[in-house]
Amino acid sequence: MERTYQDPWVKKAKTLTQALIISATLNVGLLSTFIYFAVRESNPTNSLESLDKTTPSQSLGLQQIIASFSTLSFQDLLGLLASHEHVESGLTKRDLALSCLVSFRHFNLERALGGANLQKREISFTQEEKQIPLTVFPGLADYQFEAIVQYAKTERWPLTPQGLFLQIQSSRPPYDPSLLEAFYLSPEFHFLSLLFSKTGIGLKNEHVVALLASGDWATTNATANHLRQFPDFSLDVRRKFLLELVNQKSRLAAKILMDGDQEYCVKALDNEQVLALCDLLGDKTTPAFLKELLLSPRNDEIWKKAAAILYDQAAEEVPEALDLELAKRRFIELKAIPKIIAKAPVIEPTPKKPMAKTYTVVSGDSLWKIANKHHTSVQAIKDKNRMAGDKLKIGQTLLIP
Repeated sequence: MERTYQDPWVKKAKTLTQALIISATLNVGLLSTFIYFAVRESNPTNSLESLDKTTPSQSLGLQQIIASFSTLSFQDLLGLLASHEHVESGLTKRDLALSCLVSFRHFNLERALGGANLQKREISFTQEEKQIPLTVFPGLADYQFEAIVQYAKTERWPLTPQGLFLQIQSSRPPYDPSLLEAFYLSPEFHFLSLLFSKTGIGLKNEHVVALLASGDWATTNATANHLRQFPDFSLDVRRKFLLELVNQKSRLAAKILMDGDQEYCVKALDNEQVLALCDLLGDKTTPAFLKELLLSPRNDEIWKKAAAILYDQAAEEVPEALDLELAKRRFIELKAIPKIIAKAPVIEPTPKKPMAKTYTVVSGDSLWKIANKHHTSVQAIKDKNRMAGDKLKIGQTLLIP
């Protein structure tokens, strides 16, 4: 049998080819695994896969599904609006997802559906041993869910006024201009900004937003609803609103209240409210307000607080044994009572008699003409000039009464 001669280089080429094929196969496998996990991580609905595949018979109950949905992000809930899977009581997963989107993520359903008249049902959801009423919207058609998804994807801020408010609170100034513009259109902003403008405090729009965001939504919403029902744009409403924000530790509300209503703060607020203002503002407290407190019949705690802040503003050490009278002399200019100086009597000058009115007789004059011209009578002219008759001479001077 003949031996076939094989070139050693051919053997090496075959070995190298086989190695390359094995390497390529391994690389393709690794690449496929990487792509699979990358796609899985980037797809938000994958995290919901177990919920989507659950059937009523497998038993995630209504409360469990709502509990799961309540923690999902806006985008995750939006993805579930395509799920027609039945849960219980005629509700589907997309019904519950929409309910959570509205209740927990403040989606503006009314605007998304153009103010359509919707069926609403209340269900109870237990969270941390608290009963939370949840609104569901049964009976929505497919085209309405499509409109909701389209609105959510195209609108920059598809949120209710409360959602916009909370978004502002969670942000830091300077705020997104488009977010501010969206909130400016809310009734809450409209009524509160109108309250300040009508009561003589001109705040810029962004300052009104910053003020509202320094408190909670309940206070803003309640005040706006009051003004909507009873257009009472008064000082009392403004003061009440600002004091509620002061109770919520709003420094901006304290500053506006003190600067715009100093006399009211000094005379009308109780001691706890005055202390709250001083504690919030610290060395930014208006000096004139502090001096008024020192002169007011307040208790020692208020006096000491006012004096301590005044010393701090003057960059001086607060005396250990604070002498209130000394503090008053230090910070308040006590004006001396002016001396009464006797003044010399003022002698009024004797009024000058008015000069007599005269008339020089010209050719053609008569007593009747002269009297008529000067709005008097002939007899009055004769008596004034001691005339016996009516004759006149050219150039004669007459006194006119």
